Amino acid sequence: MSRPRPPEGLAAVRVAARTCVAGAPRGRRRIGLLALVFLPALVTALVLILGESGRGTGFKNFATILGVAYLGRILPLAMIFLGTATFGDEWAGGTACYVLGQPLSRRALVVGRWLACVRRALVLVLPAVATVYLLCLLPFGDAWQVYLGALGWTLAVLSLLTCAYAAVFLFFGLAFARAVMWSMVYVFISEMVLSQLPQSLAMLSLDFHARNLLWQLSAQEVFKPRGLTLGSDVIVEPVSIGVSLLWIACFTVGALALSALVLSRKEAGGEVQAAASGEA
Repeated sequence: MSRPRPPEGLAAVRVAARTCVAGAPRGRRRIGLLALVFLPALVTALVLILGESGRGTGFKNFATILGVAYLGRILPLAMIFLGTATFGDEWAGGTACYVLGQPLSRRALVVGRWLACVRRALVLVLPAVATVYLLCLLPFGDAWQVYLGALGWTLAVLSLLTCAYAAVFLFFGLAFARAVMWSMVYVFISEMVLSQLPQSLAMLSLDFHARNLLWQLSAQEVFKPRGLTLGSDVIVEPVSIGVSLLWIACFTVGALALSALVLSRKEAGGEVQAAASGEA
């Protein structure tokens, strides 16, 4: 009897996503991630218990928490531990031979595991953000129903940002031995430094484009990218929604392409085939 043909295309991607065990939030990792993403919800609940509902509208309180806590801080930190472990756990645990031995193309492996990482992240992040939304708007009567459309746009932008972060940190997990450390350096430089520089440099930051999308879709000043300086003396044309979407897509696709290239050159021991052949 002949062997069945290995899956190809979307079928191969589904197999890679379904069989991805590495990087799953279990044990202490799950507890740590849950504590990280639900920390703003816990703080908001404590504020409500103490009787301080905050000033302004409920959605403004929600937008402030989202801009200060999740963007550039909680979300990238959570994605570092989920993304770098998606492949990194295989080489750290000595099971990389089973990954490379699968009858799947390297691109299918990368895309499938990226989808598994995105799914895990969204299951953690989106309920936490929705909980903060409800806690911020429930004290204002029926306001939570009025802003449901804005919440939908917010969750959509966070989902796009999660996809981009997952691709970037999946690449770091494949390319570097100390992936978590280098990912922290990337977040500090790109998301905390570049995002606050003038627009020409800030556009190299995912945080800038996420804030730009949220700012233009919700009209909340707290989301205004720090790289945009709008005033009477200096007028900078805001980046359009289409441009920010294109940048986020380029980050995602580019990181996935680099990941597939790195994976195609890796051996089970973590060395790169080209380097080994060069020494020979």
